[in-house]
Amino acid sequence: MNSYSFRQGCRSRGDFRIDEIMEFFRLMQEAFRFVALYDTKEDPVELTASFVRKLFEKGVDNRFPQIGVVEHFFTMQPRRRDDNTVRFEIHTGTHPEKVFIDTYDIQMGDPRKVPDLSYFERSIEIFHPFEAYVAESENEYQLNAYNRQQAIPQFDKPAIIRGFHYLDEGMASSIGGINFCLKAPAWHVERFCDGVLIELVPGLFDSSNPEHLQVQEEVMGYFNLL
Repeated sequence: MNSYSFRQGCRSRGDFRIDEIMEFFRLMQEAFRFVALYDTKEDPVELTASFVRKLFEKGVDNRFPQIGVVEHFFTMQPRRRDDNTVRFEIHTGTHPEKVFIDTYDIQMGDPRKVPDLSYFERSIEIFHPFEAYVAESENEYQLNAYNRQQAIPQFDKPAIIRGFHYLDEGMASSIGGINFCLKAPAWHVERFCDGVLIELVPGLFDSSNPEHLQVQEEVMGYFNLL
């Protein structure tokens, strides 16, 4: 069964974005209805700003503090996790002079774990990323999305167009601009947050559905991304 993830990429600014992360966790607690989060050591995470800040500060590599910190959070203790476990991977605090970006990702696995997409819209409004999308693992593999992205300097252009895909104004300009995006042959496109939100089909994109793949191909052709 295909797995799904939600990825948000933000230009680094050198701080942990604690306020945004706490608002994000509160929103995701509502979305996934988890009782607690756990760190990689099986310990429960206290969802307070002071606790999370100390956790990030402890995780910074003293040799390379400018690359920020990566922390993982689980909705079940890692050793007991199963297909129902949701994992949050946060890379934050990167110094602006570094090429790395800050990311706020959610690994959901089973499509039945994916909440209403409106939660992701609200998350975008919290972080104001330059790009955010819901990725389906099989679709990412079929289109070689990772290698495509690595070939694009500074993440200045989307590698592919996913079923649910947000681009801020700067990213939208890389494929023709917001007004051009609004005319894409997708199911729904609208101005949203600091840019544009593209939804290829109603609901969750499924790469086993030929109609979904056809829409994706048409939209990527429109943006000259094939």
